[in-house]
Amino acid sequence: MAARRPPNRREQIRVAATELFLERGYHNVSVTDVADALGITASALYHHYRNKQDLLFQAILSGLDTVDCLIQEAGALDDALRSLAALVTGPRKVFAVWEREARNLDGSQREAIREREAEVAAHFGLLLRVARPELGAKDAELVSRAVLGALGSRGRHQIRLPRRRHEQLMYRLGSMVAHCPLPPGGKSGDGLPLARPHGPIAAGLRMPRRDQILTEAIRLFDERGYQSVTMADIGEAVGIVASGVYRHFPGKVDLLVAATNRAGERIRAAAEQALLHAADPRSALALLLRAHIDVSVENAHLIGILAHERDQLPEKERTALRRVQAAYLDVWLQALSALQPGQDPAEIKIEIHATHAMTSFVIRSTRNDMRPDRPERLAELALHLLLDCCASNDPRRPRPSPLAGRPPKLHALAPWGETAQ
Repeated sequence: MAARRPPNRREQIRVAATELFLERGYHNVSVTDVADALGITASALYHHYRNKQDLLFQAILSGLDTVDCLIQEAGALDDALRSLAALVTGPRKVFAVWEREARNLDGSQREAIREREAEVAAHFGLLLRVARPELGAKDAELVSRAVLGALGSRGRHQIRLPRRRHEQLMYRLGSMVAHCPLPPGGKSGDGLPLARPHGPIAAGLRMPRRDQILTEAIRLFDERGYQSVTMADIGEAVGIVASGVYRHFPGKVDLLVAATNRAGERIRAAAEQALLHAADPRSALALLLRAHIDVSVENAHLIGILAHERDQLPEKERTALRRVQAAYLDVWLQALSALQPGQDPAEIKIEIHATHAMTSFVIRSTRNDMRPDRPERLAELALHLLLDCCASNDPRRPRPSPLAGRPPKLHALAPWGETAQ
């Protein structure tokens, strides 16, 4: 007698695929892999999903539906924040596959995800505006996306806390972003302006061919994923044949190495410039934040590659990149630790990751021409999160002094490929 098909087989397939996409990356998973994980045949899987891309689309859509359901079931903003904090600290990493793998969808699928994402932010925005009627529609949307980005940071790192403690921390982070006061006109409260660097393109100059190739490769790697891009694709984007690309770069991996080197150099240079002007830990943190936002705005594709393509690097370069990123995190940790004496370094690192994820998500999910004051608003939200979160939400923890300690030392940012001090 043939075994009966479980009534929830479609959901089982989607869950198994999601776990494999998160563990191995979309391009390293086949339909057969998903079928094997459930002990079924690939042909049985095709009864439910057309192909692997359809599986990914449904996995991301299901994650968004889960988030939206929690928001719409919440009676108030605080209820939604608590539900989302419980979700992100649980076993399901609904944000991770959404942010990391959506670029592997086709154009119509990506547009459907963007529309669903906008609906989720809008539903959260409704709760936000009830709790904060002074917020305009645009600010409510921005803050909604910032909250989702901060909470989604849970899938970006491996730092672990006891479940209940982690959930409380994520709730505090989301709450501080949601309740951040935003001065009218997009003017920052600390008077620290964001730089507006002007590169060759802004000045109307033509870059050297090698730089053109690298710039287009960076864009394509971020938009489509490293494994989906060919040397011919890069050449076509520049207006040359693939052999012309090979005259400047021996292979595709050399382009990825050059891209991550460029990203590391720009992050390091921005941080060093910020710390040169820091008088105390608070100003160091504010300047680091502005430098980070500036680099993220001006180099969105580079930041995307750092977040999602590190595993594609050769082992030597991957190790070097990990060291640079660890050194960068350590500078932030020094500045914030001086302002939050006695706090667990693991909690501080989670706060930093939440800040970086929030800025990245808002920048990548909103258009600059629709919201040109994004950097200033992001700076306000991030400073509020980092400086006030723990002191404002835990009465047992003393409020840190804004002048405590000394600014981080420049040597904390180790040279490329060296171990951080």
